[in-house]
Amino acid sequence: MQNLKKHLTFINNKFKNLNMDKHFHDEYSFSLIYDGNHSYENEKEKFTFASGMIQVVNPYEIHSTKNSSWSYLNIMPSTELINNIASHLTQDESKKDILFNPLITDSKAIKLFHHLFMLMSHNKENKIDIDTAMIELFEHILKFHSSNTLEKIVNITCTKKELNRALEYMNDYNKKDEITLSDISEQIGISKYHFIKEFKKYIGITPNQYLQIKKANWTKELLQKDIPLCHIAYECGFTDQSYMIKVFKKFYGYTPTKLNNIQLYNK
Repeated sequence: MQNLKKHLTFINNKFKNLNMDKHFHDEYSFSLIYDGNHSYENEKEKFTFASGMIQVVNPYEIHSTKNSSWSYLNIMPSTELINNIASHLTQDESKKDILFNPLITDSKAIKLFHHLFMLMSHNKENKIDIDTAMIELFEHILKFHSSNTLEKIVNITCTKKELNRALEYMNDYNKKDEITLSDISEQIGISKYHFIKEFKKYIGITPNQYLQIKKANWTKELLQKDIPLCHIAYECGFTDQSYMIKVFKKFYGYTPTKLNNIQLYNK
């Protein structure tokens, strides 16, 4: 599934004194409410969702809203995306039409949801960052908040030699090109869903964290050549200079400019 934008949309929205007649959506809807209350009714139950809760609406589920004012972060994955994740994790193509519980309150799910939403709303983040966060969120929700809980997540492993082949690819790719999880996982013949688990098991961090550290290190190397920061950002594959500075400071504790100043002072 190459075009993630087609399968994962999001919005930060609010309503005041809203009434909505019975309707349904073609895709899943996950909403993290951060203010107000949402009085909601589906074909089976009535709910009042409050701040700190994740409301879930499954595809084609008839539902309505009664005089509610609330603010929320909303992520809408397609049925194709959810089916794709479920079938890869279980290695079972029959895992389709997953139904999720209407209410999620566990702190890990909320943290993973918020992290994914912030990445998607920040245009400077890369595809691997979003892909990783998406997989971590929906794997967790599929395991713990699905009516047909995925109890048998298939553990597809790889050898250290195979992982080293993936690392070589990550170390040697053209820094100016965008790389995806699928690009990397294809080097060792497993899906990106299982690659994330194996990579973290052996290396201790996610593939995206590894690449960000590599980019920060490449930035430091180029800083020693007195190259303008905007050129360094491009050469290292960052979307722009400000995002490069943010990532660099995350791993070094100071900005690239400060490092330059130190080096000039020591000349």
